[in-house]
Parts: sequence; structure tokens; C-alpha cells
Amino acid sequence: MTLTEEMNELIEKHAEMAYAAAYRLTCNQADAADLVQEAFLRAINKAGLYNKDLDFGGWLRRVIFRVYLNRKRGESRRREVPLEAFEPETPSLMERLPDPAGSPESIAEKNELQADLQAALRGLPEDMRACVILVDMERRGYEEAAEILDWPVGSVAGRLFRARRLLRASLAGYEGEKI
Repeated sequence: MTLTEEMNELIEKHAEMAYAAAYRLTCNQADAADLVQEAFLRAINKAGLYNKDLDFGGWLRRVIFRVYLNRKRGESRRREVPLEAFEPETPSLMERLPDPAGSPESIAEKNELQADLQAALRGLPEDMRACVILVDMERRGYEEAAEILDWPVGSVAGRLFRARRLLRASLAGYEGEKI
């Protein structure tokens, strides 16, 4: 089996994880798909750099985060003006399903909290959002997040501290509730 065939097999095996990570970063289905495609192309082009002794999923996730941050750096240098009116994305099926164990009031509160939390996450700078996603949402350790982002552990800790403080301020109306 050639290196490219092996890489294609690994990519196919990790496609769902890659899309989920990209979607958490972009909060948009089309952008997530583009990000995954670019990350896969980069992974295939850099297949010779992959160490088979390491976890492929972690290596691929690192590629996705680097592609995402590079894109964001590029976007910040150019200004874009939308040509069409903004229409919010349709929520996924899972987001629309009610919790059968909850009352209508608790379901409404949960939906409102989810929407506010997503808006607060989107409002964070990309580097801080990446830290929150890796450490708080994916439950990765600081060291693993630092390795994925190719930053020192102290940078991850500092950005995570500032991100949590910004999220706390954005969600101040939910004090006392479990977020």
C-alpha cells in the first residue's frame, strides 16, 4: 500500500471528526466543509511529514486548526462586504429536537442559553475560541491543546483565561445557572 493510499484511508476514517472540529470553529456548514477540504489537501501534501507512531486524529486536528487560524489571519488583512442580505443558518435537527424530560419552559430556557452561548463563542477572537473548543468543549489537556495549536502551554492558559472571562461577561445574565 502506498503512502497516499494509507493517507486516504486514514482521512476517510477520520472524516466525521474532522468535520465536527471544523464546524465548531466556523459555526457554518459551508465554511466547515471548505476548511475540511483544505485541511485534507494539506494533509495529503504533507503525508511524508506524518509520523506513523503518533495518533493520526491528533495530527489531522492540528492541521485543521492551523489551516483555520491561517485563514483567519488572511481574512483580517482584507475587508469583505457581503452582496446579499444575511440570513441565519437553519439549526441542525439535533438543536431543534426538544428534550422529552424537560418542561416547555426549561426547553425554551435551554434553547435561549444555547443560542446565547453560541453567539458569545462567535464573538471571541479566533485564537481564544480555539482554546475554549479544545480545552472546555473537547476536554483536552492544556499540553495537548498547545501541541495542536503549536503554541506554548502558557499561551493556551492565558488565552483560555481571557476567553473564559469574556464569556462570563457575555453570559452575565445566566449567573447561578450551569453553563
